Amino acid sequence: MPSLINELMLSELTGHTAKAETCILIDHSRLKSEDTLKFRSDLRKAGARLKVSKVRLLRRSIPASAAKLIEKSKGSVGVVVASDMVAAAKIVAELAKEKKLEVRGGLMDGATLDLAAFKKIAELPSKHQLQGMLVNVLAAPIVGFARVIVEINKKQGGGDAAPAADAAPAAEAAPAV
Repeated sequence: MPSLINELMLSELTGHTAKAETCILIDHSRLKSEDTLKFRSDLRKAGARLKVSKVRLLRRSIPASAAKLIEKSKGSVGVVVASDMVAAAKIVAELAKEKKLEVRGGLMDGATLDLAAFKKIAELPSKHQLQGMLVNVLAAPIVGFARVIVEINKKQGGGDAAPAADAAPAAEAAPAV
């Protein structure tokens, strides 16, 4: 008979994983307390959360295809729940490079991600970088056109100071009332 605490933990975990678009499964056993605090705060800044759960409870709350990723795990497993997979993957991958945690895999839009797919996602540019790239691509033709117009104006002998100088004497010649 399951205990009330385990039932509550299972319902909370199922709620988190059901709402999440993406989940990253990690082994966090090598993280020290100060590293865990920094990891959690970095995840919060990226719009993600770390939830630690018992393996047997986590197996019940995620799809069977993803449960295979944590078969060899014992004790507890960390679940990073995020709306932006790339930002969370970059944070997790950074700690994985430092050998402070181990990535088991993940879920993204209902599909199971193995370690190779996770690494590819972590290498993608962030959402803000992609938006900047898009702005540069959209602005490039306009900027190029503006430079061509300025060069044509320079070659024809035009300048910005000439119209302003002509307008000033005309204002002085006006009769005073």
